Amino acid sequence: MQPSKRLYRAILRDKLVEIIRKTKLLEDGKVFANFPIRVPQDRLPCIYVSSPADRAEAITVGKPVFKRTATLVIQYFCSFVHTEDGTLQLDDILYQLEDAIMCDYEFQQLVERISSFDTDVIFNADTSKPIAEIRFVMTCEYHENYHPVGPELTHISGQTI
Repeated sequence: MQPSKRLYRAILRDKLVEIIRKTKLLEDGKVFANFPIRVPQDRLPCIYVSSPADRAEAITVGKPVFKRTATLVIQYFCSFVHTEDGTLQLDDILYQLEDAIMCDYEFQQLVERISSFDTDVIFNADTSKPIAEIRFVMTCEYHENYHPVGPELTHISGQTI
């Protein structure tokens, strides 16, 4: 893992944004690194990339070393006049997103492995124009080491009171 003053999952999120922008799926200014709180219809199509969760599991005793699992979410929003045409377009976009991420050497070097990914296609007809969403959720594993200042933690003695 590279040293940074930022959360590593934020670094992974920003790398995904960079990869997606390179695909030219959307014009510049339509890929955002945050959560889609409200998706204005005049912004469609657009992509939001977030890193909402992270889990750390200790793998050593003493010096803190963790196996981390970051959850990364890509959400693509668009609207269609004809649902049938939209479904085919969404499948194509989903394929392009998967291929771009899984074949990006730099992203793969940032993680030890992509342990899983889930995809969903959701249609919402409650808006004035029907909105379609692709949700791509992936978990990425990597190790993180902390280097505490002071004596080795395995040499600290104490007693239970």
